[in-house]
Order: sequence, then C-alpha cells, then structure tokens
Amino acid sequence: MRFLVECGTLLKESFFHSTLKKQACIRLLEKGRIFDGTKAMLHASRRFLRDCLAGHGGAGMYWWLAAGCVRRSAKPVPLTPMEQAQKDLAGVTITYQFGDQSEVLDNDRILSWLKEQEDGSVAIDEQQAKAFVKELAEKYDTAYTHRTFHTTAGRDIQITQGDYGWRIDQEAETKHLLELLAAKQSAVCEPIYAQTAAVHAQNDWGTTYVEVSLTDQYLWLYKDGKCILESYFVSGNPNRGHATPKGIYGLTYKTRDAMLSGQGYDSKVKYWMPFNRNVGLHDAPWRKTFGGQIYKSNGSHGCINLPPANAAKIYENVDKNTPVIVY
Repeated sequence: MRFLVECGTLLKESFFHSTLKKQACIRLLEKGRIFDGTKAMLHASRRFLRDCLAGHGGAGMYWWLAAGCVRRSAKPVPLTPMEQAQKDLAGVTITYQFGDQSEVLDNDRILSWLKEQEDGSVAIDEQQAKAFVKELAEKYDTAYTHRTFHTTAGRDIQITQGDYGWRIDQEAETKHLLELLAAKQSAVCEPIYAQTAAVHAQNDWGTTYVEVSLTDQYLWLYKDGKCILESYFVSGNPNRGHATPKGIYGLTYKTRDAMLSGQGYDSKVKYWMPFNRNVGLHDAPWRKTFGGQIYKSNGSHGCINLPPANAAKIYENVDKNTPVIVY
C-alpha cells in the first residue's frame, strides 16, 4: 500500500493521544482522497506516521515520508470545456467609458454568455454580445434623438431633426467586444463609433457651434463658449420648395473655391461649408442685402447665403463635424 503525504501544516504530535491514534488513522484513511487507488494521509506527524506505517513499507518508507520527500502527485481530473472556459474568464470585466460615465460588463454576465457548441467546444454567444452592444447604443447614442437647445434669444426649443451626435458602430463594436473577451483579460475602453459629437453630455454639441435662426434670418458663431460673429443671411425659399432644413448637423467638410451647381444655377463660391448633403453655408457675393424677408421671395435653393467677409470668418473658425444648429 502506498501513502501519499500532501504538503501542509503538520498537526502537533500532542494531538495523537494513545487512545485516539488508531481511530484517527482509520478516519483519515477512510475519508482521505483517492488518487488512482492510493489513499492520501494528510498532515501527519512523524510519530503518527511511524505507528501507521508499521508493516506498510518499513522504516525506509517512513523516513522518506517523514522527511517530506515523497510527494507523488496523482493525475488531476481534467476540466470539462465549460469548466475551463469559466476558469479562463474568471474575474474578467469590460468597462466602457462615456465621458464621466461608465458601463461595466460584469463577470457574471460574461460567464452567462458561455455556450457549448455542437462539437463540444465552448464559446461566447455572439448574439448575447450583440444584444449588449445594442443596449449601449440605445442608452448612449445621441444622434437622431430629441434635444433641448437654449437659444441666444433665451428660449428653449426642441431640436427633433438632424443626424449630429454620438452613434456606436454596433457591428464593429460587437466584433471588438468578442476580441476583448477572447483575450481573457479585463479591459477599459471606449466603444467604436460610426460618428462622434463634441462632448459626452446632455448638450453634446459642446461650446463651439453655428446657431442659425431661420425666423430671424440671423446666425451666431460660438467658439469655446464665446460669440465671435453675428450675421444676417438669406436662407432657402420655402415658397418654391427650397426651405432650409431644420435640425442639428455636423459640418460635412469645408473647402475653398467650389462650384455649386443645380437645376437652373451654377454659382462659384470662395467658402463652401456643407452640413446636410448639398445644403451648406457659403458666401454670396452676388447679393447686396441680407436678412429680413428676402428669403420668402428671393431665397436660395436651401443654402445659407452669407456676406463674403462673414463667410470667410466662419470658414476660419469651423472644422469638419462642427455643429450647425438650425431652427
């Protein structure tokens, strides 16, 4: 018979009183772990080992055991694929940051996504990951949502149109999340966005933007919270179906010396700043007056026509994705 002595704290010899030695030995043997038929006797003292080993291996084996030299490890029972996957992901969390807010994908939820495949392997359920990313988008996306804007005139208005704002690229982020989980390590990250805004806040347009009042035919350019330009303009003619679209948009791009062409017109401009397809801000050197009610009878095809000097200053102070708020 072979006895396997595991490493551990040796029990004091005083524990093994003569009247208890035999019973204690029997209990250890009966309750000991079984590895390939070998009974493991745990935390034994030299005196206890000597008595137990009488007739079971001789003094030579006793000295090996007493010296702690015999530490034969039995073959461990292999983990199932599910147990191994759970072990690999134990303690892993993924933290998404949204400005000063965060969203944590906790370990319990991650482990609940483990799914056994037809071939017996275990993998993360992609549909669960996809659903989680969709939850993030529904909570944190701001594009195409209704927002309240406080105008320069002091009124609070509802902005219900426009594509400006944060929007998570759900397909790309699902792939990213699966890659993070495959690494089996905790991570802190931001999601992959299809488009971004100025800040993560209720007023995600930030402090640099162009405010356009169609009713007043007047605009304000704010930079870092300060109004650096005010200007009259002429917008699209609503009576001919060319009303300038309302909403909040990000500047698509800006360019110099562009030719604007459409049905019945070709106009060369020095400063072209589109924000909604072919609608944008630009200089209109062919106009002598701006503002008032001109737009109702001699308005543009939808663009914001500006005095050249003011268009130049706006051009110098805006960049791609600068918000343009039209109401």
